[in-house]
Amino acid sequence: MNITVLYDDFNNTSLLGVNSSSNRIFMANPYEMLNPSAINPAFVPIIVTHAITFLIGIIGNILVIATWSLRGRLRSPTAVFLVSLAAADLLLLLVFVPLETLEYFVISWDTGGNVCKMSSYVEMLSGMATVLNLVAVSIERYE
Repeated sequence: MNITVLYDDFNNTSLLGVNSSSNRIFMANPYEMLNPSAINPAFVPIIVTHAITFLIGIIGNILVIATWSLRGRLRSPTAVFLVSLAAADLLLLLVFVPLETLEYFVISWDTGGNVCKMSSYVEMLSGMATVLNLVAVSIERYE
């Protein structure tokens, strides 16, 4: 996809557009590329949502794991599956969410790089672990 940035004199802002002749980004004011909120108007709500989700998720999953490990009587199969679910969520929160948030701060993201591959791998691993843990809890609770 080719991108052109059109400059709006009335609002003193740049507008992104498609250009079919080159693979370059053209801006009348190139310093606007350093401001992520100029490129993405939903930047602040996205970052705030990611930060709140990150903090609540980290605290909640650590509390689940700590409660299970400190209490000897919570060793039922359901509790073990729920701790495994918390560990999968913690993996997603510690690896994928910061990298996903970082994408909003950079101009271009290397989609073929190792960090992108690791991020995709962790996302899929955590997602599959979550689904399989929930299936295991459902089967165990059914019996």
